[in-house]
Amino acid sequence: MSEPDHDALDSTFMGYMKVFLDDPSVAAVTPSSRYLVDRTVKAMDLERARVIVEYGAARGVMTKRILEKMRPDATLLAIEFNAELYEELAKISDPRLTTVQGDVREIETILAAHGQAGADAIVSGVPFAFFSGRGRHELLAKTSALLNPGGRFVAYQVTTHLIPMLKDYFSSVDIQFEVRNMPPHFVFTALK
Repeated sequence: MSEPDHDALDSTFMGYMKVFLDDPSVAAVTPSSRYLVDRTVKAMDLERARVIVEYGAARGVMTKRILEKMRPDATLLAIEFNAELYEELAKISDPRLTTVQGDVREIETILAAHGQAGADAIVSGVPFAFFSGRGRHELLAKTSALLNPGGRFVAYQVTTHLIPMLKDYFSSVDIQFEVRNMPPHFVFTALK
């Protein structure tokens, strides 16, 4: 087993820290751990998903793992608001991936602009705690409406505030906790 490249790790951490300090809409101080990524991607049930949407793709840590696990005929639409994070995301090269610098609250417009009417799986690293109560409900309502029957919404979040709201929009909600991340995260899987 090779030694980790500490300079690269330090650079990645400092890059995330800079973005975190410069943009109050960014919640992550560090990239998602492989444990959080694996737990989240497993919850997405990618074997059946043909259209996948990622809210808050950041630099693409989750995006890359989704691309590894998704079907060869699937499409991934990864959305990131922050311009600096988006620059890194846009460097990922895969014909199944479309990256968008935009606001997930405009998801219907973004999907339509890319020829999609709905999605089979939507994953979110967007910190819902940063939205108003009304904003959270509006995005969850849009998300639920855009999911195809049997679709999944998987959100990884630091807090549990989404639980009661998810139950308003989805038929069932599974809750898991991943402690091997900084900070630890809940992973919510909501079925349409």
